[in-house]
Amino acid sequence: MTDRKTTSPRLVNVRRVSTLTGVVALTAAGVIAVPEAFAEGEAAEQTPVIESPAESVIEAEGEGEGEAHAADDEGEGEGAATEGEGEGAAHGAEGEGEGAVASGSEGGDDVALLTGLAFMEGHIRAGLALYEKGDFAAAKTHMGHPIEEKYEAVEAQLERSGHGVLEEQIAALAAATEDQADLTEVKALFSNVRETMEAVRTDHSAEQQVASLIGLTRIAGAEYTAAVADDGSVSDLHEYQDSWGFLRVVETEATQMAESDDEILASVARVFLDQVALTAQIYGDLQGNGTFDTDPSVIYGGAARMELASLKLKSSSIEVEGEGEGGEGEGGASTASEGESD
Repeated sequence: MTDRKTTSPRLVNVRRVSTLTGVVALTAAGVIAVPEAFAEGEAAEQTPVIESPAESVIEAEGEGEGEAHAADDEGEGEGAATEGEGEGAAHGAEGEGEGAVASGSEGGDDVALLTGLAFMEGHIRAGLALYEKGDFAAAKTHMGHPIEEKYEAVEAQLERSGHGVLEEQIAALAAATEDQADLTEVKALFSNVRETMEAVRTDHSAEQQVASLIGLTRIAGAEYTAAVADDGSVSDLHEYQDSWGFLRVVETEATQMAESDDEILASVARVFLDQVALTAQIYGDLQGNGTFDTDPSVIYGGAARMELASLKLKSSSIEVEGEGEGGEGEGGASTASEGESD
């Protein structure tokens, strides 16, 4: 079976710290549900129920939903995933997925870990962008969330893999933000965080990394839903900014994957990036200003397309494995023939 971990140029030596100015939105779909360990109770209380937009988009488009979502036999449970989105939007929806991930997808614990890392990075990216804009109060809030509310969910796995230093790195970044340190120092500390996160990602397969990005996009959709009011206005800037930060992570990782020597992985990543561009219409600036449509279904619709695209990774792996088994069979047949002729 092809191991895509070793063929992608997005390995640990690729250390990209992308500039967070400019608002390019993106969308993606969920192979996995949103991790439960990342739930924030206060948002769950404030958030309305979502009627599973991703599922409705897929039904409307009819693009192979049977394969992508009716995966009851495989245990991937799109129904459960979208149900998770609906039960508590925003951080509440984030919480629905970890159990489903662990029981419903291959490498569930690993995918949950990667999603947790991406979730923390999304908060940090939103905080850094706000810091650059001079909104120190909002930046401090975003920078503090990873340690205060998320890190515990991934702590044990990071310690076991030898990446426990990440906690100190994130804490140092949050402290520098609190002290309103020079932007250059803050960016350097973020670079340290990114380096460790990339090292963790490198230890996981392309399929797991892609699954985590889809899961994070699903979270972004829930956050965005929580951020907008019935009249279409942005009513919760924090959730709006969170969703933006999460999508920046997807964008950065997909950009790296698109440069992979593995053409299948690269083609999947390009679909992700195409969906990034489509969501520009639902974001203004970081303060929610500008002319744009506050339509969360744009994120969920893109998520569905990303999920469908990600199936290429699984099918290609099955084909490679099948070829190997066929080869063994042919070899066995050949040997048997030789024995008979003798």
